[in-house]
Amino acid sequence: MGEDLTKGNLLLLLAAAIWGFSLVSQQAGMEVMGPWSFTAVRCTLSAVALFPLMVYAEKKKIKENTDYDWKADTKRTIFPAFLCFLTLGACIQFQQFGLIYTGVGKGAFVTAFYIFLTPVIGLFMKKKVSGRMWFAVVLAMAGIYLISMTGGIGNINPGDMLMLGAALTYAFYLHIVDRYSGRDIIKLSCFQFVFIGLLSFIPAFVFEPGNITWPHILTTMIPILYAGIISGAGGFTLQMIGQKYTEPNTASIILSSETVFSLFAGWLFFREILKPVEYIGCAVMVIAIALAVIPEKSQTGNAGQKADR
Repeated sequence: MGEDLTKGNLLLLLAAAIWGFSLVSQQAGMEVMGPWSFTAVRCTLSAVALFPLMVYAEKKKIKENTDYDWKADTKRTIFPAFLCFLTLGACIQFQQFGLIYTGVGKGAFVTAFYIFLTPVIGLFMKKKVSGRMWFAVVLAMAGIYLISMTGGIGNINPGDMLMLGAALTYAFYLHIVDRYSGRDIIKLSCFQFVFIGLLSFIPAFVFEPGNITWPHILTTMIPILYAGIISGAGGFTLQMIGQKYTEPNTASIILSSETVFSLFAGWLFFREILKPVEYIGCAVMVIAIALAVIPEKSQTGNAGQKADR
């Protein structure tokens, strides 16, 4: 089980790295397309990218198990995929619209409240949270504050409230993924993006008419490809696989290292110079993650318990 936990944690860390580098692509895409339009195109692309993998996996299961009923398994995946759509879809839109009113750094800090909200929601689901995990949560929030809020908090604006909505919906998403991570991950991930992508076209055409055109898509091709294939299909599927072996509270702290990777991306691509306080924030984040990944006794049977869900 220890190897499974390590694998899950590493996959979550890889997802965080992918998302840390995706901020540039999202900002570039939003300069040309509206939030609904960009979400519709990128998430539809995520579904298209996952579809061949899903078909391959289905054919393999049919070949290896003659009793496998792909229709029943598909129906079984629709409801959890719809729950993922409701929470992740809401999170994405809260973030996209929130960035219109608030800065990236402040937005990242407010969104990171999912680190705190995830164990709080877990308490209502009768999931115990150790004192060490709460300490790791506090450290992670402090680290993200030092990294993101170098200019101070400032006044609360509507964008901050939207980002808080993103934090809340993503915390619920983490628990939903934890609940259904024993299902066919590729199919679950593909279906969630089918829901998000196709249903986002409706408000895109209503509120952002003329946004989804070939000139716009071609202009933002690189950001769309990264956000759709690498960040969407790749990152969120890695998260789902990682959560097969890792508890939501630990997962939330590991995924929050996205902020650290964003700083690294800024240095790598834009030669941004890190301030001393940002280095301290990164160090605090590393300590928080190190505390979080130490397995609890209750986690030792985690992978086996999820397998039959």
